[in-house]
Amino acid sequence: MQFFPLRYRLFTYALAAVCLVSPAQSSPATQNSSALSLVENAQARSVIVLSPNAAKPEQQAARELQEYLQKISGAKIEIAARAQAGRVPIRLGQAAATPQLLQAIKERGSDPASFALNVEADGIRITGITPEATQFGAYELLEQLGVRWFMPGDLGTVVPQSKTIRVAQQWMVQTPSFTGRWTHGGTRFPEWAKHMRMGGPYFPSAHGVPGIKKTDFERHPEYFALVGGQRNARQLDISNPAVVKIAIEATKQYFRKNPEQPWIGMGPNDGSGFCECQRCLALDGGDWDPFSNQRSVTDRYVWLFNQILDGIKDEFPDKKIGFYSYHSYQQVPVKTKPNPRIVPAFAPISLCRVHGMNNPICPERSYYKTLMKEWGEIVPEVYERSYWYNLADPGFPFSQVHRVRDEIPAGHDLGIKGWRVETADHWGSQTPTLYIAAKLMWNHNADVDALLADFYEKYFGPAQQPMARYFTLMDAAVRDADFHTGSSHNMPQFYPAAVRKQARRELAMAATQAKGVYGERVKMFQTTFDYLEAFIAMLENRNRADFVAAQKELTCLDALQKQLVSYNPPLINPRGSVAHLKRFFREPVEEGFTRVQMAKGNMAPLRDEWQFQIDPQKIGEAIGLWRTTALGGNWQNLKTSSLSWSDQGLRGYKGEAWYRQEVSIPPSFAGKKVFLWFGGVDEKAKVWVNGQEVGISHGAAFLPFEFDATAAVKPGQKNVVAVRLLNERVNELGTGGITAPAMFYVPTANAKPDNARDLSPTFP
Repeated sequence: MQFFPLRYRLFTYALAAVCLVSPAQSSPATQNSSALSLVENAQARSVIVLSPNAAKPEQQAARELQEYLQKISGAKIEIAARAQAGRVPIRLGQAAATPQLLQAIKERGSDPASFALNVEADGIRITGITPEATQFGAYELLEQLGVRWFMPGDLGTVVPQSKTIRVAQQWMVQTPSFTGRWTHGGTRFPEWAKHMRMGGPYFPSAHGVPGIKKTDFERHPEYFALVGGQRNARQLDISNPAVVKIAIEATKQYFRKNPEQPWIGMGPNDGSGFCECQRCLALDGGDWDPFSNQRSVTDRYVWLFNQILDGIKDEFPDKKIGFYSYHSYQQVPVKTKPNPRIVPAFAPISLCRVHGMNNPICPERSYYKTLMKEWGEIVPEVYERSYWYNLADPGFPFSQVHRVRDEIPAGHDLGIKGWRVETADHWGSQTPTLYIAAKLMWNHNADVDALLADFYEKYFGPAQQPMARYFTLMDAAVRDADFHTGSSHNMPQFYPAAVRKQARRELAMAATQAKGVYGERVKMFQTTFDYLEAFIAMLENRNRADFVAAQKELTCLDALQKQLVSYNPPLINPRGSVAHLKRFFREPVEEGFTRVQMAKGNMAPLRDEWQFQIDPQKIGEAIGLWRTTALGGNWQNLKTSSLSWSDQGLRGYKGEAWYRQEVSIPPSFAGKKVFLWFGGVDEKAKVWVNGQEVGISHGAAFLPFEFDATAAVKPGQKNVVAVRLLNERVNELGTGGITAPAMFYVPTANAKPDNARDLSPTFP
């Protein structure tokens, strides 16, 4: 926790400062020139007045006011049941409520988070529509006094230091821009979330239909989806009258047990496998979702929700169903009019999650804006269930300030009622993003530039200027990059060498200027940047098949990961950072390194760039694209491990494609066992060498595989490698194609390659 230097001795807050943090939904703040003195020269001149019947949030507000005022000044202010002669009363909650204040709040709106802050000559009154709102009012006062909660924990908290505390007289009412204000990080760090004034309705989880579980499959397979002529437990046959009846009764039971809940969440199970029976197909609107590469199933589920709401209306006429507008059910229904008690929450997982919806560089986000507008025209209430992080990213720098400052105000204009956004809690890279997002959820008209300037000044002190340049640089690098692949595949493109050099220079300058707690804060972003540079170095070495150097960088990456996780709170998500590094990047590097060790130099790497063409009609194998002879057919050149096909004009393409290249096999390979190893593809490959099929991959995207190519290779000659690749499933990253290096190698006599992933697959 940080204390400002002694030059901040006197706190007198003018109207401009008050207006800076006041939402558009606030009443105009007014004041006169007299300031109330709460503490003078470390001596208490005030008392916190709390009703004996105060609710828990009001009690918490009193304790925190007492705590922070003491941390600021050293003076402990008493909490009492009544005002005391000679002391300025700070009345909270019930003790502050007057008909005039309550009427002023109600005139601004009825949101339960609304509060009034009144500072007059006779004292301070803070009260809200609810006890929680009173708590938010207390935090408003503390923020006016300079307290900040930029991220969870002591390192993220700023407390100024002054022996004298004065507050300007003012009249203020605040009500939030959105009734629901939540991130996943807000649920994992509840104290920080409360300080950020998160609250309101929390959109329910909406995967699955109540009343039927996968364990029911054995007894009632007819309840489940018919796919390819067979029942499977992945999804339900929602057209089955028994399924509808069970769902209606389960929904009633839920509301009987949870009468306080305004809604129940439901929808398809996560993933695909939707029912293909004639009754379900007849419920669809006949439209196709190009981003999920599937038939849109929005209509069938809107039909189901309508049946359930109609079935419960006699007992629960006001209850709602919340569902995710997501995957192949993100588009608006075509033929089925939704019940007005259906509430969609937008979760555009298959669209770009890098840019803002008004960024001209990203048509996908513009399409998302269209979806939001269309849904808002057919139902009265819509929520946002988006992603404010780089999905499946191990926690590298990834600023989204440019995006949240665009999309939160736009969401308000489009009628969004609330937010429940997925975040990864990568505080070492996203503290400014999450802080600004929280502020905008409370007040969509907040001055983002002023908030950022305040952040740089208070969080980094003497290092504020280089840190401001660093964050501005990193945010603009992501905003302006015409790359859209998820996870960390585009880190080298977002942050090329010139950008990283400038970023490193700013961080180094900040480190020389910042001492004490300021230095600790600079260090946390320096370490996250080191983490990024080790990752990019690992990728670059991997892509040139220098697996020894790549393994060295991976070891460095692991050490930095442990260091970042050791902070309190962790600066990267402990579980996600490890899992995502393993899933997408670790195994190709480790397996490549192992094979280099086994080969003792007997390697023939394939080039990053291949000849390529798409095969949407799946005729390539029949017409012999695997042959060794020279082929026509308008092949183009396409990079593989260094760029996804999404980044090379194939964004959104799902289907088959072919890769070809010639590679020289050294004469020294003659008479030896030769393996062809691939670091990974998205998602399945069938491979030929010199026109001879050598194998089919396991089908698990991003994981290595290899084949015994001894009988097919021709040492001392040019060898033709052809790959038929299938990419049909939406993996939410938008990659596609060959995603990692490939090489021929000869293991030493006693080396035994591990081929444990060979599941004897077939190619569809």
